[in-house]
Amino acid sequence: MIKRLSLAALLLTLAVGQAQAGSSGTQGFADIGSPSVSPGADINTATTFNIGDLTTTTDQTGVFLGLPTQTFGAVTFTVGSPTSLTISDAAFGSFTSTSITEPVNSPGVVAMYILGNYTGGTFDPTVSGTASLTISFTQTPAHTGSISDSGSFSIPPAAPPGVPEPSSLLMGFIGAGIAGACYLARRKTTIRVA
Repeated sequence: MIKRLSLAALLLTLAVGQAQAGSSGTQGFADIGSPSVSPGADINTATTFNIGDLTTTTDQTGVFLGLPTQTFGAVTFTVGSPTSLTISDAAFGSFTSTSITEPVNSPGVVAMYILGNYTGGTFDPTVSGTASLTISFTQTPAHTGSISDSGSFSIPPAAPPGVPEPSSLLMGFIGAGIAGACYLARRKTTIRVA
């Protein structure tokens, strides 16, 4: 039983270590322009989203710490076209979408989860790989009001909105396994005594 618990602890340590290894980081984005959608003006029924003036923020971690403010300008993408979003800047690098999903769509709120390929720019040219961009659009009042948006870029990809992080799921599975092993060990002991 102790060997099993030690093995579970070792696997957990290795999984957490691998999640933290390598080039990783997050970069916040703000829209300092005037976002819009089409067709119509309702974010909940729109298929094309126009970010007015995409700009990096100081909300950064990992490989993006210290990246000066970068302005990407207007960015347009279509939900039904998985490769329709591209952002590029000399310092930040470039990101091209491979899939665009809409995990959150409730009155006045839409969150886009965009997976794609990232290549680092002059700030850190050693970073590249699969990344995610999560962009949230809000409309106040819902369906008819003014639109705002902001986003968060992550390499490796972040979990989609409302989905637990993979490391949280792994820890949950390991915890359930340890609890099950303890239960079986106790049950065996109880059966032997009886």
